[in-house]
Amino acid sequence: MARRFRRVGIGTTLTLLLAGICILTAALVHGSWQRTSNRNANDLVKEINTRIADTVASNLQSVLTNATASEEALRTIFFQGVIKVDDEAKREFVFLSLLQSQPSLSWVGFGWPDGNFFGARKDADDSIRMVEVRHGPADGDKLRVDSYRTIVGDIQFLNREFSTSQFRSNEQPWYQAADAAKQAIWTETNDTPLGPQPAISISSKLVIYGHYLGVMNVAIDIDRLSRLLTALKVTRHGRAFILAPGNRILSAAAMDGSMGGWHDLMITKDPLASAIARALKQDKVNLSSMPAPRNVTVMDSMTTIGHYVTFTPLPFQHWVIATAIPAEDILGDIPAATQRLYFLIVGLVALISVLGAFLTHRLIARPIAGIAGQMHQIEQFRLDRISYRPSRLRELDDLSHALRLMAGGLSAFRKYLPADLVETLIREGIEARPGGRTQPLTVMFTDLAGFTGLTEAEPDRIVEILGDHLDAMSRIVHEHTGTVDKFIGDSVMAFWNAPTANPNHAAAACNAALACRTAFFQFRERMGIPDHRKIGLRIGVNSGEILVGNIGSRDRLNYTAIGDAVNVASRLEALNKRYGTDILVGEATREAAGGAIIVRRLDRVAVYGRRGGQVVYELIGRTEDRSQLGDLAWIESYESGFDRYLQRDWSGAIDLFQRADQKRGEDAPSRHMILRCRSFIDQPPPADWDGTDVAESK
Repeated sequence: MARRFRRVGIGTTLTLLLAGICILTAALVHGSWQRTSNRNANDLVKEINTRIADTVASNLQSVLTNATASEEALRTIFFQGVIKVDDEAKREFVFLSLLQSQPSLSWVGFGWPDGNFFGARKDADDSIRMVEVRHGPADGDKLRVDSYRTIVGDIQFLNREFSTSQFRSNEQPWYQAADAAKQAIWTETNDTPLGPQPAISISSKLVIYGHYLGVMNVAIDIDRLSRLLTALKVTRHGRAFILAPGNRILSAAAMDGSMGGWHDLMITKDPLASAIARALKQDKVNLSSMPAPRNVTVMDSMTTIGHYVTFTPLPFQHWVIATAIPAEDILGDIPAATQRLYFLIVGLVALISVLGAFLTHRLIARPIAGIAGQMHQIEQFRLDRISYRPSRLRELDDLSHALRLMAGGLSAFRKYLPADLVETLIREGIEARPGGRTQPLTVMFTDLAGFTGLTEAEPDRIVEILGDHLDAMSRIVHEHTGTVDKFIGDSVMAFWNAPTANPNHAAAACNAALACRTAFFQFRERMGIPDHRKIGLRIGVNSGEILVGNIGSRDRLNYTAIGDAVNVASRLEALNKRYGTDILVGEATREAAGGAIIVRRLDRVAVYGRRGGQVVYELIGRTEDRSQLGDLAWIESYESGFDRYLQRDWSGAIDLFQRADQKRGEDAPSRHMILRCRSFIDQPPPADWDGTDVAESK
């Protein structure tokens, strides 16, 4: 047992030596911090407001740009004669397309000089309503509303409703403003054929070859802008508002709990809005002529700051973005921060002023360096290099002892973790945080066939048997530069080319699959279980562009691979059961491995969960082991039969499949294909059949 020294605490040592200097230094720091805290708070408010104002301005500009572009696109379509204004079917299609392609838009409409109106409305749930208003002796005041529901890649008609409406397009502010203007103009609107709905809209009159047709209108609901404010995070209790001339305030939610919109700033009971109103009155802010941002501190009393309010002009309709932040959100932590800084400076000054070179080296520097080195060993999972390093300082001595205990605990716990993977990730410099990238990988799945029967036959030995099997599979994967991703019951998932790069990952995975099969056959002979030949090993291998990295939450990660190619590898493993094979590989793996492997072109299959078919290959062996595989002429017979099968020559295919079965002695895939050909003789496939067989189950 290591010798124990008489220890003294670091706190006691430093307190006795440095007490006087620490107290003096802390007092100086406290005074300096107190003088700068208010200035820092103001700088923080400016920074927050700049970020919020830039975000709102950017989003607003994007919304306005999209609306302007939509209005110009609509004008071009009508002016160039792509469609005519009175072509109802094509007009509806164009309006629907604009609403679907521009999520920020609410209305696309057209008003005629006689007051008639046609428009498309996108609701909050992204459903679309086509609205047409007609006035006249024949139609009266007719309102037609067609409702549609958007689905992926298309829209679905729901119903049509008729009623009456007094809405006249030529009486609306947007129509009259556009009629009097020479170019597109922005206005605020409220009335729609479907009822009041505050919005901003851009409109322009349509004149084709001197013929005045009417006014086009593209609108954005104020409610959509309100939802933009909802997404902004100012501070814990602070919020952002949009102000407009006339003391109007746009809130994400109305002060009475109803839907958001414009409200009278001077009569609202919301405390933040009230603070904005007080700032306007206190600083005499004119919203219509504000050239630059303005910061206003709203005081609750002579010495107490209530709110920080900042006004920043927006480049639209004299709007202003206003942020209101309660003072407690900015100053709430300053006293605690002052105290923390006080103790930090005390410790720092005391350390610099008093500690001598000998004491620093003997009591602190050398022991800490040793502990840091041991922590580096723990970081690299070299737990066998951790030893107890005694120190005269109690805290360092306890820390060294704790590190030794931690190393012992990690040594036991590492059996629950892929320790080799952790070491590789550390060596490759991959940080333990969510993230990944798409890159070429080869994925392998293995599964024990007949495992349920084995569990019933050997319930007492199943843990031992399964453990030996998984250990053998893992060892082979590591020997072939692969990464074991996870164990799923009796199954193993592994992949190649991450985190360690391997340009020959497809060939390495195929070699590992063959080695796993050989090791399993040897292991199966040693198991000593009745009917052990009923226990088999199925393997699926596939390659492709796969997302690999740290997948999970911030607190729990799994370095894994996900993607379509991974799913295909899993389906190939299960597909072995259908053909009576051991190892199946996908097209991408076959191409990437090239001449390094010997395969049999088995079938063209659409694996479960995928529509398109792909060629599936049975992995026979390595090319370098060809002399040990015997006569492989049966492969040529099978593949020739498969070519006849694709040509719908069922009888010729059966002859060649039978020949392959005879040459190999017993070939389950050949017999499977013979049965399929006979079924096609009785009931031929459709004319568009391309040879793809669909797997209906996993």
